[in-house]
Order: sequence, then C-alpha cells, then structure tokens
Amino acid sequence: MADPDPTPCPAPVAAAALPVARVEPRDRRWSWTWLVPIAAVILAVVLVVQAQSERGRSINIRFEDGGGIQANDPVLYRGVQAGRVRAVTLAPDLNSVIVTAELRRDAVNLAVDGSKFWVVRPVVSLTRVSGLETLVGPRYVEVEPGPPSSILRTDFQGLERAPSGVEGTHKRRGDTAGKLSIIVEAAQRGSIGVGSPVFFRDVKVGVVTAFDLSDDFRGVNIALSIEPEYAALVRTNTEFWNAGGIGVDFGFSTGLSVKAGSIESLLGGGISFATPTKAGTKAQPGARFTLHAEPKKDWAEWSPDLSESPESN
Repeated sequence: MADPDPTPCPAPVAAAALPVARVEPRDRRWSWTWLVPIAAVILAVVLVVQAQSERGRSINIRFEDGGGIQANDPVLYRGVQAGRVRAVTLAPDLNSVIVTAELRRDAVNLAVDGSKFWVVRPVVSLTRVSGLETLVGPRYVEVEPGPPSSILRTDFQGLERAPSGVEGTHKRRGDTAGKLSIIVEAAQRGSIGVGSPVFFRDVKVGVVTAFDLSDDFRGVNIALSIEPEYAALVRTNTEFWNAGGIGVDFGFSTGLSVKAGSIESLLGGGISFATPTKAGTKAQPGARFTLHAEPKKDWAEWSPDLSESPESN
C-alpha cells in the first residue's frame, strides 16, 4: 500500500490582534450656551416676584346699575388714580352688577370698613352741573374712605350717587389739613347743592360738601368746608345767608331794584357770610350756625377785627 502524500501541512496562521477599546475622560469644559436658559429662568423669577410685590388689593363693589362703567376705567380718590376696574360682571341673581377693581399698593387703605364707592356720571340740572368730563371720557369710580383705624374689607355695596349726608363730615379723612368744617341749619335747601360755593365779600372761600335732613325733619343741615387761609374769618357770631337767586324790591321813592349775587351763585346756588366788627372767638370744627334767607342791611357794613386774643385760641 502506498504511503500518503508526504507533503507537510502548513503551519497554523496566528490570529490577528483584536483592537483594544480605550475610555477617554469626558470633556467637562463649561459651555456658554448654558447662560441663555439660566438667564431666562432668573429673569422670569424676578418678574414674578416684582409683580407680586407691586400688586395691590382686589375688591368687589356691588351696584344696582353699572352706569356704563367698563374694564380699565379708573378708580379715583382726590383726583388721583388709586386703582383700575378689572372686570364688570352680572351678579348670579341678575339683580345687580359686580365691579371688580384693583387698588394700587399705596392705596389699599382706601378699602376699609365704612368706605363708600360710587360711579361718577354726568349730571346736568338747574342747580348743578357735574361729571361733564364723563361725556367725552371714561366714567370712573370714586371713593370716600372710611375711618383710618377701620379694618380692611374686600366686598362693598356701592352707592348710586355721591354721598350727601353731613354726619361726621368734619371728622372725615383729609378735612383736618387746615380746613374748617361747619354746619349751617336752613328751613329749605333751595338751590344749594354739593359743590355750591361759599362767599365772603363775594370772594369764594369754601364749598358745600354735603346736606341732609335734620333729626326732627323740620329743616336741612348743610355742611360747609372753609379753606385754611379763610378759616379765621368764621367766628362764633358770624352770620350766614342764602346767596342764590334774585331778589326784587319796589318802593315809590326808590323804584324797582333787582338784587342778585354772582353768576356762580345764580347758576349753582351759594352761601355768603359776614362777621361783625367786634368779632367773636374762632369757630371750632362742627360748629353750627343758622342760614338766613337774606342778609340784614348792616351786615354789608361790618368790618371785623380779626386780631388774635387769648379767648380766640
């Protein structure tokens, strides 16, 4: 038998070396692209905190009639915008309107127990013209704050017109800044209304701030506010009279004479006063006087001596 092929088998080829993986350390260098989202987050937080710090107080005022008030109309106090109307909605019972307003942070103390709110509308009558700016501009809500020591409130019953009561008028906030608040008692209101002028020698020295019926309903109480620089003119023996209207006098020797006050008093009524030559002591806030229908002849001749005396302090 023949021997197999004596050709030797080739030697085994060594296996190729396998690649070895290397773990490189991760590059942890700072990327400036992170500043954009971080700055956005910081700005958002600052804006939220600022908005919360500047936010005032939200209140609800219920009116029987909205009177044309709308969102974004102003809330005014002493002619300064103290807030803004945020929404006007119907009450669930459909019998009233709820005005939601936000007061400025520095005006939150206007929303206290006893505060009064009303919508200012145009008023045109024979004795009074007011609110005419609302004919061409927005209506607005006006506020008369309650006593400073009252507690804060969020819900109020609005008035349908500006308050006219004299109770506590001389104690209201802001009336202590030198102004003199007094009350004159009259048989009839006549043409006198809130805003009617008060005159001394035909110079306007004050204004009518309120009126209401007396406790026994036999007369009318009219509240006056005299400007600080003229407060010393009102003394305990000062006399007041109705300066509105036109007076007619006829005599055989003098003929027909017509007496009338200033144009201002003719249009809106007015009150005048005079102080005797021998003036009394200074009138105190809340002092009461009688309002005469017309002056006596000698009142126009009075020239009061207003020099200070121990009794007047």
